[in-house]
Amino acid sequence: MKITSGKRMRGHDLIGDIHGHADELGGFLSTLGYERRNGCHAHPEGRTVVFLGDYIDRGPKIREVLQTVRSMVEGGSAFAILGNHEINALRFHTIGSSGRPLRPHSGNNLRQLQSTLDQFAGFKEEWREWMAWLSGLPLFLELPGLRAVHACWDKHSIDRLRGIGRLDGPVLESHSIKGTSGHDLLSQIVNGPEAVLPEGFRHQTADGTMRREFRVKWWLEHSGATCREAIFPDNDAIPELLPERMPQTGYPENAPPTFFGHYALTKGAPGPIRSNLACLDYGMGKGGGLCAYRWDGESILSSSKFVLLREALPLSHPFARISV
Repeated sequence: MKITSGKRMRGHDLIGDIHGHADELGGFLSTLGYERRNGCHAHPEGRTVVFLGDYIDRGPKIREVLQTVRSMVEGGSAFAILGNHEINALRFHTIGSSGRPLRPHSGNNLRQLQSTLDQFAGFKEEWREWMAWLSGLPLFLELPGLRAVHACWDKHSIDRLRGIGRLDGPVLESHSIKGTSGHDLLSQIVNGPEAVLPEGFRHQTADGTMRREFRVKWWLEHSGATCREAIFPDNDAIPELLPERMPQTGYPENAPPTFFGHYALTKGAPGPIRSNLACLDYGMGKGGGLCAYRWDGESILSSSKFVLLREALPLSHPFARISV
C-alpha cells in the first residue's frame, strides 16, 4: 500500500509486535505522548503510529489490543499492517475449495492460536467481525520517506503483491497453498526468507520444534556465507558450515528507511541494523518489551530515536540447541 501526500506529513512512531499486551501498549502510547480521547489514542502534535503486525496470540488481552489498534486506524492516528499471526488466523478460519481449513486445526497451528481462541470463546460473532477487518489491512506500507513490512522488504515479492486487495476468499486461498508462487510471495514478506541447515543438522525453535530451516539476515547478500554468518538473530550455536540452501536476498543501502518486526530480538540495546533498517520486535510476546522508532523524516536512522518500554528480560535463545 503506497500513500502519497502533497502536505508535509507529521512524524511517525513505528511500533513492533504487541501480541495481546494491551496494558503495556496503553502505557507505551502514553510514554510516546498519545492521549486517549473519545475512545481513541491521538497525539496532540499530529504524530501517527505505524503498527507492524502481530497483534494477536500469546498475550492476556488480545481483544483490547485489537480495539486499540482499530480505533486509532479508524480515527486517523495510526496505520496498521498484517503480521504472520493474523494471516495464520485468517487461514485457520477459512474453508478452502477442498472443504478443509486453509490452515489445519492441529498441532503447532492450534497451539499458536490457542490464547486467541480462548479469549474469544464467548465472543464468536465479534471474532468473525475481527477476521473481516483484519483481512482488509495492507501487507506493507510505503509512506513518504519510509517503508513498513512485517518481516522482509523483498522488491520482487512486494511488486507482485501490489494491488492484491482484501486477503480473503479465493485471494487468500491462492496465497495459502504451500509450494505455489502465491504462498511463497506472501511468506517472503511476512515470515522472511529462510536457509536450510546441512543434512543431519536441526535446531530447536522457541516452541520446541526441531527444524532444518533458519531465518537469515535478508538485507545482505550471502554468497559463500556460513549458517552462523547468515542467521538472524545471531546465534553462536548454529554451526559454521555452508547451508544446503541459501535464499537470494539483499536490500540496497540507498533505499528508503524500512521498519519491520517479527524477529523477537532479546539481546542488547535497540538500534539500527543498518543506516536504513530497523527491527522493532523486542520480544513482547516472549517476555521482552515493546519497541518504537520515532521517525521525523530522516534517511539515516539513529539509535537515539528508539524507545523501549522496558529492558528485554533475559531469555534462553530460541535456537539454543543444535542436534546432529
